[in-house]
Amino acid sequence: MTASAVRERLLASLEISPDAGSFRDRSNRVFRAGDRILRGVSKPAYENWKSASEAPFFKALAGERKLIATTDASGEEAARAGALGEWPFALAHQTVPFISYPYEWSFSMLKDAALLHLEILEKAIPAGWILKDSSAYNVQFIGAAPVFIDIPSFEPYRAGEPWGGYRQFCMMFLYPLMLKAYLGVDFGPILRAYIDGVDPLVADRLLSRSARWKKGVFSHVTLHAKMQSRASASELDEAKRLTEDAGDAPEKKNKIRHSEAMVLGLIQGLRGTIAKMTSPDERTVWGDYDADHSYSDASLQKKKVFIEKHARSGAYRKVWDIGCNTGVFSRLCAPFADQVISIDGDAKAIDRLYQREKRDGAGKILPMIVDLGNVSPNQGWRGAERKSLEKRGRPDLVLCLALIHHIVIAANIPMSEFINWLDDLGGDLIIEFVTAEDAMAQMLLRNKVDQYQDYTIAEFERLVSARYEIADSEELKGGHRKIYFLRRR
Repeated sequence: MTASAVRERLLASLEISPDAGSFRDRSNRVFRAGDRILRGVSKPAYENWKSASEAPFFKALAGERKLIATTDASGEEAARAGALGEWPFALAHQTVPFISYPYEWSFSMLKDAALLHLEILEKAIPAGWILKDSSAYNVQFIGAAPVFIDIPSFEPYRAGEPWGGYRQFCMMFLYPLMLKAYLGVDFGPILRAYIDGVDPLVADRLLSRSARWKKGVFSHVTLHAKMQSRASASELDEAKRLTEDAGDAPEKKNKIRHSEAMVLGLIQGLRGTIAKMTSPDERTVWGDYDADHSYSDASLQKKKVFIEKHARSGAYRKVWDIGCNTGVFSRLCAPFADQVISIDGDAKAIDRLYQREKRDGAGKILPMIVDLGNVSPNQGWRGAERKSLEKRGRPDLVLCLALIHHIVIAANIPMSEFINWLDDLGGDLIIEFVTAEDAMAQMLLRNKVDQYQDYTIAEFERLVSARYEIADSEELKGGHRKIYFLRRR
């Protein structure tokens, strides 16, 4: 048996596989080993980690849980046996319960992730360290707490060098925040389409007119775009000259020396700009759900009792609340679960939920913005760099409360297709059916061709009964709604 075959067998026996989204940094690679996260690292990256992790600034950040907990795994079986490939050293990281992406974050989440990145830089540079890139994907959320996960990004700071991650920081943090704060434009769809962030030239076209006098736009957008255009023209001229004068060595240009004070000044200026940004407090349909729902007090209490009864009835470690609004029912489930993934397409509702979780410090609820008629897909390199929502984990229990009419009527997705999707997620289901006679359904049906004759309780029960056992149900709102507890067959 060849050495390659032996290693493949070992990989299978240890359930170790390389993460498809970890390949851009040539100094390390992330591996999944069952429920654990291992990272193969090069010798220079390992030595950097050893040195940085002993520094007081690093220990302080780790103690505050702003850096992902990391240990040396070089002596473990997987590393010793070569299951991590050619990587000579290995690190083990605390497992992030559920991966989310910047295009699924609210304004406050992206803002807090940006401020964390700047805080790390501001503390690292005086200690002789810097982060070599500024990808927003280097931050994850554990509950409502941002944590920096790309530990091999730390490298020694070289005096006189500029901050190499500045452009990437602008593209992935600053420009999306400016679009929302200054223009009211949601950055999620833009970051989903451009996973490397917003190009300075694009940001300049969008911001340089109506927001040109807003804080930071001239210095970080207009000048940045001009410098990029000038650099592109210069590169073309240089390429043309080298083609015409083949063999001639290019002239060396004098580099501007960037003092530590200059680099820190840039970082502190960005921190001040971002800290003052606020999202427009625009009214959305569900952003004020706590006060604007359509239930009477008695009906809402009946719904809460039903949900809490069944949420506590099983060993539901992972709960998904899809169409969560501001998380009223997510919070009901949280005491009985290890984690609740709270998903809604309303950015304001999710931002309010995040702010409340951040204030309360509960730590079990992860808010995410997802259009449930167009959920996050596989994308990036070979369609595997960023995973679809469904491939990042499976729920034990799904809450789907007063959502089905939005999917079937507003998004025109057949009820059978939606129930098939819920079934594919796995887990038991608490679902609330909103009849066509309900006031909210009537509002959605307004100005629509009536093509929803099959949208009935009888048809709904027929469809779910093929996949679930109807274990319990109750009528709500005088029979205009009905809530079910469904167990998978």
